[in-house]
Amino acid sequence: MPAEQEEPKKVSIGEIARALGVSKTTVSRALSGKGRISQATRARVQDYLANAGAAPAVRTTPQVHTTHNLTMVIPSHFVHLDLPFLRKSMGGICTTAAQRGYDLLLCYAEGADTRQLERQLSHHKMDGVILSRTLQDDPCIELLRQFRVPFVAIGRTEDPSIPQVDNDQASASQEMTRLLLQLGLRRIALLAGSPLYYVNRDRAKGYMDAMAQWGVQPDPGLIHTGIETDVQRIDALEAVLERRPDCILCGDDRLAFDVSLELQARQIRVPDQMRVASLYDSELTAGLNPGISAVQFDAEALGGAACRMLLDLMAGKESSRQVVMGHQVILRDSTKMTPGR
Repeated sequence: MPAEQEEPKKVSIGEIARALGVSKTTVSRALSGKGRISQATRARVQDYLANAGAAPAVRTTPQVHTTHNLTMVIPSHFVHLDLPFLRKSMGGICTTAAQRGYDLLLCYAEGADTRQLERQLSHHKMDGVILSRTLQDDPCIELLRQFRVPFVAIGRTEDPSIPQVDNDQASASQEMTRLLLQLGLRRIALLAGSPLYYVNRDRAKGYMDAMAQWGVQPDPGLIHTGIETDVQRIDALEAVLERRPDCILCGDDRLAFDVSLELQARQIRVPDQMRVASLYDSELTAGLNPGISAVQFDAEALGGAACRMLLDLMAGKESSRQVVMGHQVILRDSTKMTPGR
């Protein structure tokens, strides 16, 4: 009787990446055959598995059992922030999921660190995934494709095959910037987050497009992106104040809230001495005195739409793979024209 063949040991994508000194995205692409990857790198991964007598701990066929769980992936630094967008979109997802008998799990990911998501996928914890932010070259997407788990992104991506729900961030930013220009403002500073996130890239693009349409050449010293920490925010604010802007346009509500408090601490009066506007509206911006002019999106509806798209996808129903929702610009006292200005 022939000897019974032993089952190869399972190794995670993270273990393979550490052993070879490459990223998990590179390993995922080498295993899936998708994305830009050299034949030499693909062969190196396969040789490692063969020499180790191992197999990747990923799904080779779609899962057949259901957990009635969905996972929402959020950037890990969000856990330290009280972000109305996250809270409201999560509420929309939970409500829609519950209506169809599903519960929601949370998963944190940051940059190349997808260990928590990989663990949930390896242990079959969910039936589908919602990405709360879209990131350029997001390793979560490669990982989800490798495990063949249905997913939907909240936010724009450049890959039309990815189901996605978003607001038209570029158009919203363009409209807000145009309204500020119509108020006679020309030295409009832009403070925004990391351009690795599509939402920040699109908001910056809308600002630049509006300035170009009005024939206004932006001062490069008034444009600061990549702001993700308090130190970066203070440095950027000090840099733009030295160049005497007449308005500070903030990429999101948290940034607008913090900038407003910092201006108050420096005894710079809004709107008498400085106008402030935000490219996302929430109770943070509306509750300040003066209230901050901002772009209003329905984050709860956005989350609900993403959840419905995912559940329809899981059920094999025909539905649009790209949904763009509307917005409204709300002008408040922070950009009000004052006598003598």
